[in-house]
Amino acid sequence: MRQTSTDIAALVLRLAAGLIFIPHGWTKVLGQGGPAGFASTLPDLGIPAALGYVAAYAELAGGALLIVGLLTRFDAFLLACTMGVAAFMVKLPDALYEVQPGQIKLFAGVRGIETELALLAIAVALMVMGAGRFSLDAAMGVERNVAALFRRKKVDG
Repeated sequence: MRQTSTDIAALVLRLAAGLIFIPHGWTKVLGQGGPAGFASTLPDLGIPAALGYVAAYAELAGGALLIVGLLTRFDAFLLACTMGVAAFMVKLPDALYEVQPGQIKLFAGVRGIETELALLAIAVALMVMGAGRFSLDAAMGVERNVAALFRRKKVDG
């Protein structure tokens, strides 16, 4: 029963994250200016423009791949990196700059990055737990192959 609960939890996390990321990636990739337009805004924030292309396509393609559960740990890694940058390099400085007198800075900061922080947590959880049984990763044996990469070989001693 415990494994089924974990598999269902992974499915729910994948679906929620994918449904949130796809529209964000869609506007970055297919919106006005395309990925070049999005990427061109990043150097002003100290972020290389090339990472804008990675973020845009990670959100669009990674969101879709999360929904079906394909290459989940890799997708989740890219999306966690994207949300880490979005939360701590893009949104947090603005949130802290706009703190009103009498507001608690910590609360204002967290409130300013709450969506990105939640998506970062979901992505990290998926990196750790994988896609679960209800995924293409499971159907294609991707998780089994990943596990085989990390198995330790016994040392003769």
